[in-house]
Amino acid sequence: MAYTETTRLDLKKAVVGTNQPFETTVINENWDKIDAETVAIDSRLDVAEAELVSLDGRLDTAEADIVSLETRADSNDTLNTTQNNRLTAVEGVNTTQTSRLDAIETLNTTQNSRLTAVEGVNATQTSTLTSYGTRLTDIETLNTTQNSRLTAVETVDATQTATLTSHGTRLTDIETLNTTQNSRLTAIEGVNTTQNTTLTSYGTRLTDIETLNTTQTSRLDGIDSLNTTQNSRLTALETTVDGGTP
Repeated sequence: MAYTETTRLDLKKAVVGTNQPFETTVINENWDKIDAETVAIDSRLDVAEAELVSLDGRLDTAEADIVSLETRADSNDTLNTTQNNRLTAVEGVNTTQTSRLDAIETLNTTQNSRLTAVEGVNATQTSTLTSYGTRLTDIETLNTTQNSRLTAVETVDATQTATLTSHGTRLTDIETLNTTQNSRLTAIEGVNTTQNTTLTSYGTRLTDIETLNTTQTSRLDGIDSLNTTQNSRLTALETTVDGGTP
């Protein structure tokens, strides 16, 4: 004799072939379990029915929302058609912009190369400017020294200006005298021109005289030579004629 139990409610039932007799207590326990389960199911059905009522209201609302959504969907379809046309136009613009962007990217590549070159130049210029900065500092230091020296020179200049003013007066007197002397010199130059012309004439005449003197000297030398020769011959002749007594 033996019992087995159901999976859900744990109801006891006789195992076939065991000659298990029916027991009122077991049967009552089984019915109590069934009744309890039925009550529980009934409660759950009540809750389910209440939920169904609520769900029915919600479905009514959902159906109204669906009608509204369908209307909105129709509007969206119309809007989508319009937007699709606009997107087609935008895509056309995008194609154009893509071409322009390609050109810009090419230009950017070129500009990047140029910028790299410029950066190289800038690096060189930065180094040069640093060097210039040092040189400028030296110059500024020198300028400070020179400024002090210039201040001293300006003081000297003030003294020299007073002296120059005095000298200016004296120079004016000298210029007046020079004007007078210039007039006198002009007169003297006129006399000198006349004298120069006369001297040139005299020079020509002297040259002619010197040329004539040279010729006459040569002739006199010839005469002297001839006279010497003749004198020697006469001396010899006299010696021959009267024993050398003149």
